[in-house]
Amino acid sequence: MAEEKREPTVELFMSIGLDKQNATNTSKNDKLSSLLKDLITLGGVTKGCDKSVGLLLYTVATKIPETVLPHKELLAKYITSEKITQQAQLQAAFTFLKDKKPSDVNVTQFEKECGVGVVVTPAQVKDVVTKTLKDHGQELQSKGWDSFGKIINVVKDQLKWAEPKLIKDEVEAQITSAIGAKKEKVVESKDKKTVTGTSKSEQTDVVLEKPNAEFARIKIRECSKYENQRVKVYGWVHNVREQNKNLWFVVIRDGTGFLQCVLGGKLVKTKLAEQLNGEASVVIFGSLVKPPPENFAPGGFELQAEYWELIGQSPVDFESIVNEESNVDTLFDQRHIVLRGKNASSKMKMRSTVLTAFRSHFFDKGYFEITPPTMVQAQAEGGAELFSFDYFGEQAYLTQSSQLYLETVLPSLGEVYCIAQSYRAEKSRTRRHLTEYTHLEAEMPFITFEDLLNAIEDLVVDVVRRVVELDNELLTSLNPKLVIPKKPFKRLDYEKAVEYCRAHNIYKNKETKTHFEFGDDIPEGPEREMIEQIGEPTFLCRFPVPLKAFYMQKCSDDPRVTESVDLLVPGVGEVVGGSMRIWDYAELMAAYKRENIDPAPYYWFTDQRKYGSVPHGGYGLGVERFIVWLLGDDHIRNVCLYPRYLHRCKP
Repeated sequence: MAEEKREPTVELFMSIGLDKQNATNTSKNDKLSSLLKDLITLGGVTKGCDKSVGLLLYTVATKIPETVLPHKELLAKYITSEKITQQAQLQAAFTFLKDKKPSDVNVTQFEKECGVGVVVTPAQVKDVVTKTLKDHGQELQSKGWDSFGKIINVVKDQLKWAEPKLIKDEVEAQITSAIGAKKEKVVESKDKKTVTGTSKSEQTDVVLEKPNAEFARIKIRECSKYENQRVKVYGWVHNVREQNKNLWFVVIRDGTGFLQCVLGGKLVKTKLAEQLNGEASVVIFGSLVKPPPENFAPGGFELQAEYWELIGQSPVDFESIVNEESNVDTLFDQRHIVLRGKNASSKMKMRSTVLTAFRSHFFDKGYFEITPPTMVQAQAEGGAELFSFDYFGEQAYLTQSSQLYLETVLPSLGEVYCIAQSYRAEKSRTRRHLTEYTHLEAEMPFITFEDLLNAIEDLVVDVVRRVVELDNELLTSLNPKLVIPKKPFKRLDYEKAVEYCRAHNIYKNKETKTHFEFGDDIPEGPEREMIEQIGEPTFLCRFPVPLKAFYMQKCSDDPRVTESVDLLVPGVGEVVGGSMRIWDYAELMAAYKRENIDPAPYYWFTDQRKYGSVPHGGYGLGVERFIVWLLGDDHIRNVCLYPRYLHRCKP
């Protein structure tokens, strides 16, 4: 059979360790492909390299901030010479190089900050793990750290440049050893015959008999109500630790929590036990007990199993589908698998909690939720970012915003809001952009611009408070550094922001050191640089008329600018955008003309200004951006179920 021919670029990317599909996808992304080829050339690995080196080069290509781009040659050489070998070192390099000129980089300081040449021995790791387990044993018990993730993070904080796998293996080895030593004695004391029975090969035909006793069916979150009772729990196998031929520790999950189950003797001697792999679905019957803290039971409870049934099998190759070294495209190709992990599922739970908090805020404030259409024929904003499609012979679009529809029900419902999908065909592949996102929008009648700012401020502070009340433990585990914002937020007019950028050398063009002038759009990069320096949630207000949508109300004291606002937060940038709306009929008609918009398709929107018009305003909040900020996450894609962004519309 003739050898398959591939495009040279695909061959090049496969030579550094990318699989065929990912190499092909990367080659189709012109910007990413060009940057990755530059890194490969600059690093001198055009004939291929070790997969771990290639992964770091790919990480640089996909995640390098614009402020670090001038240093791509330095990064490529440090990676290919294996002076930078870890993601942690790479992130430290990004931080160190940010906003520096190549000529300003002190190599000695750079290597120190990135841990170049630092060697952490297995003995050092073992000592730190031992001490950490001694100090945090109680927390393991009370918080249910079943995957040992918290202990691993504590150790990583102390041994910043240790190999992650070395830490992970040592933590798991020590905890498994500690659990096994204690649990085997517990089982032996209850049923010595079970533990000291004949070998597994002699008991593979054992048939388990279902107990006649009554077992209460419970969810794992209900364990505290059933201590010392017989229960049955349905779930999926999260992991299995075979302590020896007679004793297994099986952690199961059911979406509400994690529970460690002790299976001993004949329970692990059946033929079905050979199919007890990760992600198999099971039901386990047994007595629910609260072991001593040093036994490290996830969630603080343990099920001493008496009987179990296999419901759905899972092949042994599950854990090989994705791993810590999988690149970003592989992770999103296998998103359905990734979502079973504790980190991803925790973020989905937090997303649900955040949406609950938003809805409860609006309910308590007396707003009505509406469900607007997402297939529309009138554009809410610019046409360049619209997804268009044929709607039975007519041109239609996926909505960018539901604001216009919300305005139409103000006279009948008063304050209203919606939580719906919005779509923007924006060719951006940044850590805060999606082509489909969850859009929370609200509209309010009879308000002033100051009322609008106060409403946004109150929403953000109140929702964060509600999330803390609903699930502070999960929130803290995802973002231990969270600080609940306080009112009032800082106010900064656009004109003052231009002055701030000039005073703090935040440039419109860094290479030419061109400053912003009044009327210039302040794009994402400089805007985020400014908010990082300010360091607190800030209302950026009163944007020039040409920079904003046609329907925004001009300021009465300065017709050059609008009563508009963006809420900027550190780490993300813009999270909320809002304005007062033009409410005078003649002024709206003039706005249509100014923007060359045909008013005919907007007749239903214009009519709001003919029949009892009032001052009104509203805002739109990007739910994913809000969650990224709340969790201190590093990418908007991580908080979506199945993210849609440039070149990705699967699975």
